Amino acid sequence: MKTYFIKLIVLAGILFSGMNLNAQDENFYIFLSFGQSNMEGAARIEPQYKEVDTRFQMMAAVDCPDLNRVKGNWYTAVPPLVRCHTGLGVSDFFGRAMVANLPENIKVGIINVAVGGCKIELFDQDTYQTYSETVPGWMKGMIEAYDGNPYKRLIDMAKLAQKDGVIKGILLHQGEANTGETTWPSKLKKVYENMLSDLNLRAENVPLLAGGVVPADQNGQCAVMNDIIAKLPETIPSSHYIPSDGCPQIGDGLHFTAEGYEMLGYRYASKMLQLLGYKVQIPETFDKPRTDIPQGKIDTVQYKSKSVGSKRKALVYTPPGYSKKKKYPVLYLLHGIGGDEKEWLRGAGPQVILDNLYADKKIQDMIVVMPNGRAMKDDSAGGNVMAPEKVEAFAAFEKDLLNDLIPFIEKKYPVLKNSENRAIAGLSMGGGQSLNFGLGNLDKFAWVGGFSSAPNTKAPQELIPNVEDAKNKLKLIWISCGDKDWLIPFSHRLHNYLSENEIEHVYRIIPDGRHDFKAWKEDLYNFTQLLFKPVTPELINYFTNIPPESRHIRMREFPGRNTER
Repeated sequence: MKTYFIKLIVLAGILFSGMNLNAQDENFYIFLSFGQSNMEGAARIEPQYKEVDTRFQMMAAVDCPDLNRVKGNWYTAVPPLVRCHTGLGVSDFFGRAMVANLPENIKVGIINVAVGGCKIELFDQDTYQTYSETVPGWMKGMIEAYDGNPYKRLIDMAKLAQKDGVIKGILLHQGEANTGETTWPSKLKKVYENMLSDLNLRAENVPLLAGGVVPADQNGQCAVMNDIIAKLPETIPSSHYIPSDGCPQIGDGLHFTAEGYEMLGYRYASKMLQLLGYKVQIPETFDKPRTDIPQGKIDTVQYKSKSVGSKRKALVYTPPGYSKKKKYPVLYLLHGIGGDEKEWLRGAGPQVILDNLYADKKIQDMIVVMPNGRAMKDDSAGGNVMAPEKVEAFAAFEKDLLNDLIPFIEKKYPVLKNSENRAIAGLSMGGGQSLNFGLGNLDKFAWVGGFSSAPNTKAPQELIPNVEDAKNKLKLIWISCGDKDWLIPFSHRLHNYLSENEIEHVYRIIPDGRHDFKAWKEDLYNFTQLLFKPVTPELINYFTNIPPESRHIRMREFPGRNTER
């Protein structure tokens, strides 16, 4: 009998243990954030930043009665994320970028403990007390908000969070107060290893991401510290440096603007997504109309073309909330050999795809122009679309685009007028046009995409004769094609050339993809998510898809085309 009861007790223990394990949601990704003022957040919390996906959560590390927040509880990550009156920072945009790019069943949680102006010594359990005695009075109140021990507060909150989800990474932004100290990496290593030990975590499962301070190109006061932070992986193999180059600052040389935080947070997220092994996933409803979201508008415009000697038509998509008081970047989206300015509208419903992307906060505001790429007086798609004069009209469109259409759009709409804010992409014949015109006019286009590009695509050496110029001026080259598309050799040879010359680009082979709008709708959905944003190597990797069986594709012979590389 005694043995029987012992077995029951053991069984009950196992059952209760299983219940606790089941309570932890493996689809709730938790990240610990700590550091000084840029992790606290120094940017103003404008109204537009208070709209947050409920999948992005924050655990309150302090009580905030005015915000109805209680320490140790989860809330939607509406800023501030650190203490009751802190600002907008890196973690805000990290979390937003993560939920925008993770599957919809994944939630993201942030626990952020930061103290403006502090040295890394504040998070070392052997030095925090003596260090706290030396800090200025304005910092003492911040430290006291964590009962005098910010590190312990972060660990205590993390232990609570481990009951709800899985800690996937640690984010740090700190270093300004330790500028020039070559011992900083070893000090941080001690803190990181203590965190792993206290939370029973393994370094290979919980990487440390450390961001750069305001850089030299933004007149950063502590920019020399970036050289030290960049070498952190030499001391902590599971750490990664997140560069801050180009991230604008507010003017004090120390703190980033909201735009700077967005850029930096996006870079943190792109690295973390890569480390987590995520690739692009296309929602099943990405091209289905939604009645509960704001919608953009498509208009037909007519412009006078001196190049062609006639009036020509184009469709123009303006995004939800379009305002003439705001300036927008522009994407020129081109059709195929059998289409006209309405081909994208008929075949893809681009306004639906774009509206959905805006609603999900996955793309930047932009105007999309869909012109007729057949630059001739009778530019209709009727008759023999392969007639020599009609084929030649596609090449002639370059002059019409540059000299007539772009000036018209820039006069009629409030748009940004430099290459960094101008993109061109197209399908099939339009893909070839986009590569030819975009790469041939790097002073006009910094974002270039070819979807299933046709035989009109120039040889790679003609497209990019000056490799260094392309590296310096281009923000993105996107090449994509279905693996069942007979035109894939043209995309593949350009990919090979770019790889051989170490020019970063996305090469996306669509599984079971053919020469049709099923593939091109996916192209539009993915390509536009990268436009007019910082594009990191991690994002390039995230969107690239090259199945092993597709790595060796040979050129085929096409009548009238030189297919030699």
